Amino acid sequence: MNKVMILTDSTADLSLEYTLKEDVHSIPLFIRFADEVYKDGVDLTTEELFSKVEESKEVARSTGLRSGDFHNAFNKFIKRGYDIVYIGIGSNLSSTIQSAMIAKQELETKQVHIVDSKAISCGLGLLVMRAVDLKNQGLSAAEIKRQLDELVPRIHFYFMLSDLDLLRRTTRISKTRYQLAKWFKTKPIMTMINDRIEIYKHPMGTLEKKLKVLVRIIEHKTKGYRIPDLMITHSTSEDVAQKGYDLITKRLNPNHVTMNPLGCVLGASTGRHAFGVAYVLDEQIKKA
Repeated sequence: MNKVMILTDSTADLSLEYTLKEDVHSIPLFIRFADEVYKDGVDLTTEELFSKVEESKEVARSTGLRSGDFHNAFNKFIKRGYDIVYIGIGSNLSSTIQSAMIAKQELETKQVHIVDSKAISCGLGLLVMRAVDLKNQGLSAAEIKRQLDELVPRIHFYFMLSDLDLLRRTTRISKTRYQLAKWFKTKPIMTMINDRIEIYKHPMGTLEKKLKVLVRIIEHKTKGYRIPDLMITHSTSEDVAQKGYDLITKRLNPNHVTMNPLGCVLGASTGRHAFGVAYVLDEQIKKA
């Protein structure tokens, strides 16, 4: 059996420390400002992104990876004798998965296994971390893909934001829900439904109050079931992020929690003060 290499893209919002430790290779997507193009997390940090948006009043837009980007990345590891598992941003959010498929066809290889996460940010990050666990157990690339494909429907993702106008300009969301949120001046909680971003709830109040609403939503959704893995991403202050972390660990009691800053791709749509939570719902095992 060949060695296994785990590949993902920068929208997984995993820390550099983690990817280096676990030998996960992350391919950066692109962030575009007018005629300027940056590699996510390489040429541009999330804080630099926010500063440029505020200074220029321009909307930053993300650009998916091209087949040539994958051709180079795949070929490098194929030549070294690896089987590859690539877990990428959801296919309804970006053309990246399609580009990976094209590159695989061009290389005419069976050594590449592609997983459509149907997610972004911490939802994708959870799948990558599960892939690493399976790899460390000695599973083949084909078996890792099979298990991840089964896990995709059990990844649940919610995030809160303060800049609804920015999300409307960069993401396809329901016009009716957008207008309602603007009318009542709410700060919505979003979710992923069928690989698309939708407004889920319209709580009012401070970010900290919305955090409590978010946790209550997840408590209701997971009632009677165990949460084995949960990941948080945010563009809030460290103080608010820590309060969210503490509240989640106390009320939801997941087995394992990871928290990382939000990357440029989702950050370009959410702006500052966003807070996202993704978790794996173990629908087969009820709490004791």
